[in-house]
Amino acid sequence: MPSDPPDKIGSSLSPRPLAKDIWLTADELGFGGDEATGRTRDVGGNRFVFRPLRRLVDLVAVEQLQLDVFGLAEREVIPASELVVVAETGGEVIGAAVAGAEEDDLAGALVGWGGFVDGAPRIVSDLLAVHSSQRGFGIGADLKRLQALIAIRRGFREIVWTVDPLRAANARLNLAKLGAVAHRYERDRYGTGFGGGLYGRMPTDRLHMVWDLTSKRTRDRLISRDTVTTDFESIPPFSPAVRAPATIIEIPTDIDRLLTVDPDAAMAWRFAVRSNFEAAFADGWEVRGFGNTATRAAYILVPRDTFSSDEAG
Repeated sequence: MPSDPPDKIGSSLSPRPLAKDIWLTADELGFGGDEATGRTRDVGGNRFVFRPLRRLVDLVAVEQLQLDVFGLAEREVIPASELVVVAETGGEVIGAAVAGAEEDDLAGALVGWGGFVDGAPRIVSDLLAVHSSQRGFGIGADLKRLQALIAIRRGFREIVWTVDPLRAANARLNLAKLGAVAHRYERDRYGTGFGGGLYGRMPTDRLHMVWDLTSKRTRDRLISRDTVTTDFESIPPFSPAVRAPATIIEIPTDIDRLLTVDPDAAMAWRFAVRSNFEAAFADGWEVRGFGNTATRAAYILVPRDTFSSDEAG
């Protein structure tokens, strides 16, 4: 995966001063290698190389990855001709591959656009895809770690993205491993029928995740690489009348299997989870954790502003 050195683009973006203990380094995040040759990490006997992708020829492989992972129609794919400008926004397209693999053989990729909202810099992470043959190695989490490292060095303090709330694996990554939070729900973001190979005909509802790169919570999660698990068995389920320090909203443990064996039940989950999240957020709750067992999976919510952004909880 040859590419220009990362500092060739965006090198004029001087980061604003941060407290010394907030800065992240590649060593702290467990990466070897360097910017020019690519960051590396050894997992399961394989060495993975992580590198920004900026040339059109490299970005074509990201098109194919979208088709393979998300079951998109060709018109739904973000084209390489559009991805080639991402780095010029201060964001980045990051690819992951097994060391020595062919240039177009991506194990995973991440796309994040840079910009400003209400005068504040942030990255909008638009896509994270890991090929089915390369799952279980933590590639998705490593792509997010490298995205955070690059973003904070360029002066960004926040990364946002959306996720399907019914996907337990995504919830574990975003909440239990990365330490993001959520307090906004959006109905049918991409339209019913989008990604039909993955979602069937369900509405594409999304949770909006917020990742504060300056918080101790985020730094601790990134450096430790631990997945913070929570015992939710004693936490009451959400209802408008619930009065407790925390509440839960349950989801299926495996929505893909449910879509295959009982699509009507999957659709019923979509509307039940939608109703619960919309009511919970209207009542001032915020998602700050996730727990799962062999038979149950649930988001863990607390009242907003219970924690400051510098707390690790």
